[in-house]
Amino acid sequence: MPRHQVDIERVRALSEAGDSELGLLLAAYEEHVKQNPLLNFQPHPKQIVFLASKEPLKAFLGGNRSGKTTSGIVDDLIQAIDEDVVPDHLLPFKKWTPPFHCRIVAPDFISTMEGVIFNKLREWAPKSQLEGGEWSRAYDKARRLLWFKNGSFFQFLTFEQDVDKHSGAALHRVHFDEEPPEAIRRENLMRLIDYSGDELFTMTPLLGMTWMYDQLYEPWVKGELKHATLVTVDMDDNPYLDAVAKERTLAGMSEEERRARKEGRFVHFGGMVYPEFRRDEHVVPQLDGLPERCLTYVGIDPGIRGLAAAVFVAVDDEGSMVVFDEIGLKGSTAAEMAREIKMTLARWGTEPRAFIIDPAARNLSHQTGRSDQMEYADNGIYAYPGQNDRAVGIGRVKTFLRTHRLMIAANCTGLIDEFNKYRWKSQSRTEDDPKQEPVKTNDHRLDALRYVIMSRPAPAEAMPNIPVMTPLERMLWEDMNGPKAVRKVGVADGGPGRFL
Repeated sequence: MPRHQVDIERVRALSEAGDSELGLLLAAYEEHVKQNPLLNFQPHPKQIVFLASKEPLKAFLGGNRSGKTTSGIVDDLIQAIDEDVVPDHLLPFKKWTPPFHCRIVAPDFISTMEGVIFNKLREWAPKSQLEGGEWSRAYDKARRLLWFKNGSFFQFLTFEQDVDKHSGAALHRVHFDEEPPEAIRRENLMRLIDYSGDELFTMTPLLGMTWMYDQLYEPWVKGELKHATLVTVDMDDNPYLDAVAKERTLAGMSEEERRARKEGRFVHFGGMVYPEFRRDEHVVPQLDGLPERCLTYVGIDPGIRGLAAAVFVAVDDEGSMVVFDEIGLKGSTAAEMAREIKMTLARWGTEPRAFIIDPAARNLSHQTGRSDQMEYADNGIYAYPGQNDRAVGIGRVKTFLRTHRLMIAANCTGLIDEFNKYRWKSQSRTEDDPKQEPVKTNDHRLDALRYVIMSRPAPAEAMPNIPVMTPLERMLWEDMNGPKAVRKVGVADGGPGRFL
């Protein structure tokens, strides 16, 4: 990331004396940079946002080669060295005064720590600030400590070590290069209490929807995580990468892996049930009121597994849907849930065309001899059982997503969360595997939505242009193509290829 460039044309235009003087100046500058490489560090715009933040939690969520590790190491060095050594263009990023005690934690010691972290430190550390003036004297191999003349130090640990190895002295900072196990993160947080220290994360989110997504990234996106800066950095944000090399690196990757490795996005690798769902495509602002001439439906999951959920869906003349509200109650009775549903409907000023409930709600309780469906009816919610073929239902939801005939209002945060987290039990399989089952957690609102969608005709997707057929024409078609071919053209869904 060079800070200065030489104008070759102007150099060629110099006189012999000027050329000689320039050579001396360049040699002096190169020696100066050799002693303090930070003079030559020019951060790109996303790195500036990261470096400028002085919040107690900072995360650089970057694609590969986006400059994430370099950003973290340079930030660490700015804090560790004396203020008069920090180059003027980096001085605004200095937060701590030496001695600065920092722990850098990486996945492993050989490949990541020695192969990446140490190389970055050797590349950017001002030699005059190291104990003994050079790496070999400053680094204590036995204790895995790098010492600075002013008393600052960097300690190096890995995810491979037991959690108790991450205890110890008070620290000003813990820098995680790549996402740590949650238990290791929690233990390191304890080391920051004495100095009100800070956490740095420089990482590519390759582990999918983990604790970090739930506890840090998603709350930050929603504006709920205070005193934090999270910067998502695409490979394209790094102006020093060659375009051809980037494409060659990304070639052959799945869409999910490409989003993680290029864009620094959290994704499920091969395990996401609804990869079609995109927040930027399917989430709309909260509605001020319901559209004219729409029908409303309420899908209900009565909470057999602990959470009672309901979704409120508006359907227009063309069959497009928007989920405009939701309910999620833990440990509630049918009476409590019915009251919440009625209050929500009153708030929106609408009467639903139908209430559609989990078909299991018909089952009678051995203790009471009654069903959940009866309990809801006793409280004024007369619901009819939905269709519960899970594989078909998931396929129908996917069709609505692909055709953009299903939108979710931004206030339905629980449903949006479930779309993002719903995954298959085996990440090596997909919805095309008939034996595959999704993980039955965080899906109550999705189930309620599925009941509504299964009660509506599927939106037509691009299908072969098969005309409406008479019974005789159908017999000829099946004779030529087989009966299975008929089903493939969408007959069951009411699309092209219907029969008279």
